[in-house]
Parts: sequence; C-alpha cells; structure tokens
Amino acid sequence: MILLKEQRMAPFLRPDFFPYICIPYGICFCIPDTMTEKGYINSAAGMIAAIREIGIVPLFKSPVSGWSIEELTHPDWWFYTSDKLGPWDWKIDAVHEGIIYGKYISRRATFATGNMYRHLMNWRRSLPMYKIAEGRHSKCATIDQRLQKYISPMALSAIRDNESLETCELRAILNESVPVELRKKVGGHIEKYLLPKVTKEAVDFILGFLDMGTWTVIGDITRVYRGPNCEYKGWQRNTITTPDALFRSVDPSPERTSDEPFWARFLDDECGKEGERSCEREGVREGKGVEDCSPQESRQIIIEHLTGLFPGNRDKFEKLI
Repeated sequence: MILLKEQRMAPFLRPDFFPYICIPYGICFCIPDTMTEKGYINSAAGMIAAIREIGIVPLFKSPVSGWSIEELTHPDWWFYTSDKLGPWDWKIDAVHEGIIYGKYISRRATFATGNMYRHLMNWRRSLPMYKIAEGRHSKCATIDQRLQKYISPMALSAIRDNESLETCELRAILNESVPVELRKKVGGHIEKYLLPKVTKEAVDFILGFLDMGTWTVIGDITRVYRGPNCEYKGWQRNTITTPDALFRSVDPSPERTSDEPFWARFLDDECGKEGERSCEREGVREGKGVEDCSPQESRQIIIEHLTGLFPGNRDKFEKLI
C-alpha cells in the first residue's frame, strides 16, 4: 500500500516519536507480522514487501535520505549494529522470490522488482558507454574505459555461454581466454591486475561495469556452513548470470520439468506486451508495458515513481538512474 501524500508521515515514522532514524515522507507498510511496532523491517517477508512497494531500492544508505533497506531496517536487525544477520541473510530469500539483485545503482548492492528492472534495462542498454560490453566500437579516454572495452565483452560472453558462473570460475576462464597482448593494451596502473594473472580485483571491476549496464545480475546465493559444527555465520556464495536468462519465457504448460531454475515460476512475462495491466503488486502504476516504452520513457517512469515516494529528490534520482 502506498499512502496518499497527506498520510505519508505516519506517527511511528516521525523523528519526535522514534529517535533512531528519520525516514522522510515515510512509507507505511501495513503487512502483519513483518514489521516491528515502530514500522521498521524485521524479517525477510518485511524486506521483500518493502522492495515490492518501492520498486527499486539500494541495500545501503544512498544520496537520497530514507531510500535504502538499511534505513528501513530496525537497528536491532542491521548486521553492522547487531549480532543478527538481518538483510544480509534475507537477501537470499529475496532472490529466491524473484527480486533482482546486483550492483546497478552507483555500483552498490540494489534490489528491484522484475518490472522496474526491465525499465532500467531498457534505459541503460541504450547508452553508448555500456554498449561496449557487446563489442561496440568506442573511443577510450581513460585506462578504466580500456579495461571495460577489452575485457568486458569476453566476460559477458563467458557468462552467457555458461548461463551462470561464480566469480572464481569467471576469473579462471578469463585467465585462459584473454591474450597477454590484449591485457597489455589496457596498460597503466591496471596492468598489475591483469598480469601475470587476472586478479579478483579486475574481475570485480568488470562485473561492476556489467551490472551497471544491466548485462549481469546475481543469479543465486547459497549459505556456506563451516567448521566442525557446520555453522552458518553469514558466509555466502553467489553465481553471476544475465537478466536475459532470468526473464526468458517459460512454458506455462503442465509439462514443466522439475529441474527448472527456482526463479522460473516468478518471472513469467507478467509485464510484457500485455502491459496495460498496472503491475500494482510491484508498486508501479503506469499503464505502459516495458516493451512499449522508449528508453527515455522507461527512465522517466522510474524517476517519476521514485520521486512520488521521495519528493524533492528528482535531481538525485536523475543522476542515479
């Protein structure tokens, strides 16, 4: 439920009522048993509901005050301020519920609903700076841009060919497939991250670029149990995939096989060409489907939606989106 403007400052979100944090134009999620009495997230279900309500939201604090899972989470459940894992662990449930997770806002961890992410894809992939991931010609003014130009197409190709990869697997493939001559072309301070071996830092940088271009996202996250007692203390492993793989059409017939990926049932094309539906479950009330929008229209849909929830921040959203 998105409140009307005059309702947005709910009593339990006023700074004079609850001194922990001030969420401007506070959003009240009326979902039983998923929030504390103060209106803060304290469960995986509450976090997923908040993401679906907002549409797209960073995990950590952002330039827009109140627009983050961190600020919406009760301090007793935030993993920096308590011994509970909170959203760090809840993000696994979010991914398994069809939420799109990756570093596509300021190269930092972000959640989005399927419909909102489709609009972001429509906009970002139209930008020349991100088209080089598919091998498009581009002039490189900086060393970072040379790294993106020479290495990102090979990384994206490897991920597409294998459907999903862990970071260590992608690094091994790049070490085998990227010629030394190509690595030397990057030059500058980056060369030490490519020679004699492609380092984790170089792969992380490339994946950050691919995430920003909406070419890659997190495919799955699994918990890692360690020690003699097989304890889980927040260690996780994740795979990298493409949103194209996540959004692929799935046969809705009863013949679906049991080995289909977990996300298949969540990401049928619910907001495609039959886009006259409002997608209200995901907090987006525009009538147009993504495939009917130009890239610029998709960008404006995201900005208008977020500005409606967080007024006075249009200029910030225009820079972030």
